[in-house]
Amino acid sequence: MILGAAAVALCTACGALKPPKAQFAVISTNPVVYALNGSAPSAPAGIDFLTATAANVDANFYFNVALDIDSAGRVVVYPARRVANGLGGAFSVGLQPVSGAYADYTQARKNGYTFDSTLVVPVGQVVAANVLDATTCTVYSLGSSYYAKFVVDSIDPVQRILYTEVASDPNCGYVSLAPGLPTK
Repeated sequence: MILGAAAVALCTACGALKPPKAQFAVISTNPVVYALNGSAPSAPAGIDFLTATAANVDANFYFNVALDIDSAGRVVVYPARRVANGLGGAFSVGLQPVSGAYADYTQARKNGYTFDSTLVVPVGQVVAANVLDATTCTVYSLGSSYYAKFVVDSIDPVQRILYTEVASDPNCGYVSLAPGLPTK
């Protein structure tokens, strides 16, 4: 009882406990990604949302999603766990299509994601991502995941290239996808 009262007094004396402040600005990039099928194995066919960069799809699993082009010219989005076997160390990735313009989606939703399932969308469809990453998002973070958005603006079906735009908030638990240092 005395210990509990001392803890309350200490917290009151120090002020209210506050969540950690964001350390990194939202990252916005335009990585060029190659289709998972029909491209050279060494070509980057994935996106790493922590860095918002194109990434190789290999056994290192330094990617969160792999992209492909289906026979109808649509974008096929494979979360890393769909590409990995059960022994792989891939993070769980939730995806959801977002209505409206890419620039207008500035705050990630915290729910509504479908985890580790393939998503097929038309070119130009904005997709939101929620990456559950226990390595980056520790007990000292604001949350257990980080958020991103991306869109495939256009494709080159002959060269099997997808031209993308990606924005990622690498601050665990923060939901801002607007440029700058997040405040929430």
